[in-house]
Amino acid sequence: MEINNEQLKKLFDLSGANTNVDEAVPDDITKALILLERKILSFSPETANIPAEFNILIVDDLELSIYQFNQLLKKVGIVPTVARNKIEALAELKKKKFDYIVVDLFLPDAEDGLELIKECIELREAKKTNKIIVMSGTDDKDLIEKCYKLGIDEFVPKSSNWHDQILKFITSSLTTKDHEDFFKYSINENICCYTINKFNSKRHIDNLIKDVNTSLYTGCVNIIFNMENVKIFDDEFTGVFTELYKMCKDKNGQFMLVKISDSVKSALSDAFLDTLIPIYSTVDAAVSKISD
Repeated sequence: MEINNEQLKKLFDLSGANTNVDEAVPDDITKALILLERKILSFSPETANIPAEFNILIVDDLELSIYQFNQLLKKVGIVPTVARNKIEALAELKKKKFDYIVVDLFLPDAEDGLELIKECIELREAKKTNKIIVMSGTDDKDLIEKCYKLGIDEFVPKSSNWHDQILKFITSSLTTKDHEDFFKYSINENICCYTINKFNSKRHIDNLIKDVNTSLYTGCVNIIFNMENVKIFDDEFTGVFTELYKMCKDKNGQFMLVKISDSVKSALSDAFLDTLIPIYSTVDAAVSKISD
């Protein structure tokens, strides 16, 4: 897609880049995108009040890749730490523990990437890091095999949707985690079921919506809420169902409820949501309807 002069001027103005539109080259556009990203991340109402549940370190020397991945993560409430070479990465690893490390194999040389992976593996054995993901545009099978032999958890080819694949890997590795508020599991690549344990405070709901957002952005566009554990429901939270319905609809998916209590049923009826949101007696029935 080509960018016209009017769009370029708007980009440069928003980013604060001192660039003449008529003299702009591709590098100027990349720099402007990075400047804009830094402005957004320095103060963003979407992320400012969201506590980080886990820390991610991105190690990449390509600014556009960093920008793209940053934007995707920010949408699901994650602000990663960024390092642009091996030295910066090791400095960050000394500061704190990272649950996920995403390493570009070529930094710009594959040897730098392999040496950094070795360091990360040693730190993981000392329980100072967790999962290690390597991304690269290489199709060298020997090099990829070498990464796996070193002990990485996942290798992601740097294709057009590499950042989506990494986010999907991160979230899928968390699906077995039992939350205080809910338990999530994937039925297939586009259906995700949540067993809701608590639905009685803003904190519970904020955590839930954040997680649903992550599911939607990684391809699970059909969301099922199993409400059998929610016996008492405060109708002040009824609007949350409207928000969840719209979130799924925006992704061309469906939002469904299963095993709701009388109090939930009454709240939905009062808000005329019972005609909008499908309600089923079992998860299997809901899945069957989506499959149809």
